[in-house]
Amino acid sequence: MSTVLKIGKWTGYVLLALIILIGLLLMDRYGAARQSVDAHEGSFQLAGLTAPIEIIRDENSVPHIFGSTEEDVAFGLGVTHAQDRLWQMELFRRAGQGRLAELLGSFALPADRYLRTLDLYGQAQATVPELAPETQALLEAYAAGVNSYLAQREIPLPPEFLFMAHSPEPWVAADSVVMIKLLALGLSGNATRELSRARLAEVLTADQLAAFFPPYPGDGPVALPDLASLYADTPIREAAASIPDIGPKGASNNWVVDGRHTASGKPLLANDPHLGMLAPSIWYLAHLAYPDRNVVGGTIAGVPSVVLGRNDHIAWGYTNTGPDTQDLYVEKLNPDNPEEYLTPDGYQTFDVRTETIKVRFGADETFTIRSTRNGPVLPSDFFGADELIEEGHVLSLSWTAFASPDLTIEAGHNITKAKNFEEFRDALRSYVAPMQNMVFANVDGEIGFIAPARIPVRNDAHETLGLIPAPGWKEENSWTGVIPFDGLPQTYNPASGKIVTANNKIVSDSYPYSITKQWDLPYRAERIEELLAESTAHTVESFNEMLMDNGSSFAAKFAPLLLSMAADTPETTTARERLAAWNHRMDGNQAEPILFLSWMRELTRLVYADELQEEFSSRWRFHPVFMEQVLKGIEGKEGWCDNTTSMETSETCADLVDEALTKAIADAQERFGDDMDAWRWDEAHPVVNRHIPGSFLPLLGEALTIARPSSGGNHTINRGQHSIGSSNPFDNIHAAGYRAVYDLANLNASRYMISTGQSGNPFSPDFDHLATNWAEGGSITIETDRTSIDAKSQMSLTPAR
Repeated sequence: MSTVLKIGKWTGYVLLALIILIGLLLMDRYGAARQSVDAHEGSFQLAGLTAPIEIIRDENSVPHIFGSTEEDVAFGLGVTHAQDRLWQMELFRRAGQGRLAELLGSFALPADRYLRTLDLYGQAQATVPELAPETQALLEAYAAGVNSYLAQREIPLPPEFLFMAHSPEPWVAADSVVMIKLLALGLSGNATRELSRARLAEVLTADQLAAFFPPYPGDGPVALPDLASLYADTPIREAAASIPDIGPKGASNNWVVDGRHTASGKPLLANDPHLGMLAPSIWYLAHLAYPDRNVVGGTIAGVPSVVLGRNDHIAWGYTNTGPDTQDLYVEKLNPDNPEEYLTPDGYQTFDVRTETIKVRFGADETFTIRSTRNGPVLPSDFFGADELIEEGHVLSLSWTAFASPDLTIEAGHNITKAKNFEEFRDALRSYVAPMQNMVFANVDGEIGFIAPARIPVRNDAHETLGLIPAPGWKEENSWTGVIPFDGLPQTYNPASGKIVTANNKIVSDSYPYSITKQWDLPYRAERIEELLAESTAHTVESFNEMLMDNGSSFAAKFAPLLLSMAADTPETTTARERLAAWNHRMDGNQAEPILFLSWMRELTRLVYADELQEEFSSRWRFHPVFMEQVLKGIEGKEGWCDNTTSMETSETCADLVDEALTKAIADAQERFGDDMDAWRWDEAHPVVNRHIPGSFLPLLGEALTIARPSSGGNHTINRGQHSIGSSNPFDNIHAAGYRAVYDLANLNASRYMISTGQSGNPFSPDFDHLATNWAEGGSITIETDRTSIDAKSQMSLTPAR
């Protein structure tokens, strides 16, 4: 017994010593982390420069980079990105490489397997030598800026590196290229939607499936094929069991008007791309002063150019088109030789390569990747393998972004040199992905639009099958080509003098090609058109106000409809009276948005949760077109209101409307208190910018998350997307990380804003210095005249001797 006690005593001492040691290490690293914020001051000699450059940061911490060559300016941008966004660069680079597990451990293995399978980094490496020499030089100069800065950095690395005991590898050109590939992947999601529809076919009839996915307003119905016959020899019974419906793949607004609609007589252009909210924002403001031009706007750390912005002659802005550029194929294995798969010409051997993933705190993993004529075979664990399809079949992915070479990064830089629409358009001929609705304006009064990308052309049979996974061995399911550049959607100086895109349908019914059947609903586009029509003397200020507009066409459509169906009961009188007097705006100081959205949330659950069964939770959305048709009883769809789990009664839609309102009031009171007068939408709907991985850690999560009260909603121009199926159903998790209004009468009067701050270092005052301004609809100017810049700090960089 005494021996056991002695062992226990010593074990206790050892544990105590370990705790003290860990505590001291953490304190030491915490102290070092506090010293990791760069001062952005001083003179430095750096290898890789050809001539001196100057970096001035203004009062908003926006860097103004002055250089005598294009390459030296790129070098300077590499320095500023490394100073302010090094962890973000490292994280995104490793994601594109499929090397997160080296940093985060086995938790990241599924993502790494998927990214290695897609081989985005291998494609990026193959692209670099295919780029024009001047583009290669730009990428090399940017990489040299990152690496030279890190080589002479005397202060500790940013805190994420310290606490994870990690140092970044040197930056190389392919790291920048893979950033664009990763962005394209993030804005492409129709493959998972194919699986989602296939999964729903297990619980819904063909008629129900068609009702639940109604066509875009004004379009004819899209008939899905008979899945029973389609998959008779292609088992895909559990196709999407592990694939969540992750919502919008980027949503944005942009619009441009010519001088007939402005006070100045020159064009105005507005843009606010909507992406997942991160801390720091994906966007980083910068002014690049090249020898022949100024370029100002939003950059992405890791990319050596302005992505969205203006030069001295033009301005441009993007929204996501949401094209159908991905197809899933069910591939049939040879039962006598699993190394072969069936093609229209018989069995063919898979192309095979081997990858090894290093795993922090674990054993390395080596796995084999197979590829077919249609594309790579997707990893079993990512798609839930054993639940996807039965033995003897695998899934492959076709995606136009696999095209080689993918010169998108070169096209993106070349548009910064354009002076007119013809030059802008020509620069985009080599653009591959992601497809974007690009609006344009210049100082001479031109406006234009083009949506460049490689978009597959399918035959008539596969146009329908493109909505669900297709048998890969049938020739009729193969792509027949891509839409020619001159056939892409585009317009120049339209008669109306206005161009508006908000992820809505951008082509007419006579357009000869199919881009997608999943356009975003036109609520935001209609609201933009409505506000543009109110004046022919628009200004930068009126466009800024439009970007922050909280008017909801969705609420204006549904709130009166629900009220007209609701019974006059004492328990709901106050709620109904408030909604009847409501202006249908998602303003932050109002309670009515909480009432309305809670009502719609409960009603959607009552209408279709019983039909979707176990599939409901991952597909809980507002589904506006479907819900309107159900509530109005269009084409007999009111039958969805009858609860399929209760056989003794027959519920009407009016019954569900009343039940939903009662439940909504109770839920909202539980969340926000009994006093409706105290409810505020902006407090119920905070924008939540999450740090990766810090926001998901205990204790540290709240400190590393940048949250602010926010207005807007899913269907307002000031978009604040929330997920009604989540535990925090009103949190704003998908919004405009970047806002800009470009004034072609005076480009220095253009306005900009990002959602967090310029720095990614949580110890920097610039980590969230713009967050409140963003939430309140503020904006800043970025001066290009060197003598007019209010300098907060200044760096002089000279070539190393």
